[in-house]
Amino acid sequence: MKSIILMIIFRVILMLSAFTCQANIKPKADYQYNKIQTLDTIRDEFNLKKKNLKNLINGKSPDVMLKFYEYYLQEKDISKADLLIPSILKSNDDVAYKYKISLISYNYTSDAKSKALFVSDANHIKEYRAYFLKSGISSLKTNKDIRAHYLGLVTLDSAYYKIAPDSLTKKQMGIHYNSLAWYSIVTQKLNDVEYYLNQSMKYDPESKYPLSNMPLLLLLKGDYKKAEALYIKLKDLPFEGSTLTFRDEFLEDLKLVEGEGIKIKNVEKIRRILIANKTVEVNIN
Repeated sequence: MKSIILMIIFRVILMLSAFTCQANIKPKADYQYNKIQTLDTIRDEFNLKKKNLKNLINGKSPDVMLKFYEYYLQEKDISKADLLIPSILKSNDDVAYKYKISLISYNYTSDAKSKALFVSDANHIKEYRAYFLKSGISSLKTNKDIRAHYLGLVTLDSAYYKIAPDSLTKKQMGIHYNSLAWYSIVTQKLNDVEYYLNQSMKYDPESKYPLSNMPLLLLLKGDYKKAEALYIKLKDLPFEGSTLTFRDEFLEDLKLVEGEGIKIKNVEKIRRILIANKTVEVNIN
């Protein structure tokens, strides 16, 4: 009988403990929910106060102001967005915030504001360039963000090279210009790609990558005859390594561009030319 009573008491204690645990969990969940709701109201506050910029940003953190900046751009109110930039940087002028502003701006306006945000501050060009080099592109989620990154980097490269025109910086400029050209191609921003490729060859003449991108650019711009001639001229020349030729790089690039969902006119004709051997090419010509 005594053992039964002890067992009942033990079960009551267990039930009370479980109830206490549940009671402790619920307030925490409620707190998390309220926190999420608070974050959701940032947009509501923007909608309520957006016509009065001073009132909108009063007492706000740089992260919240950064969201307001994006909201203005979403609504295509670029002038209000631009007015917000000094307030963000006054609150926190760390290069990371300038970088975030640059990416957000580019995503909505195709303007990375590289000169205004980075090069205009001549005393920090070396520091800003080091930030770009260190941060790299691994954390960036889209090709648009990566293109914005390289727009900023080549702008800083050019400014820094005037201060420290050493061979390493020169070679890095060549690499970065080619990367900018590539991400311009895969985001279909073709207008300045030829310039980027020429700059890449100027600063890094030993690299074969910019030359390999030139016929692809011609093909995408619809200049088939020039593209075909350059493909034929280069395809059997050695590329990087002992066994690779330009042909291998050309075929890989076509595959990568198509993988981005980009349609390439006459691509199968070019593939046949690239795959064909020299004897077949002579007979065709």
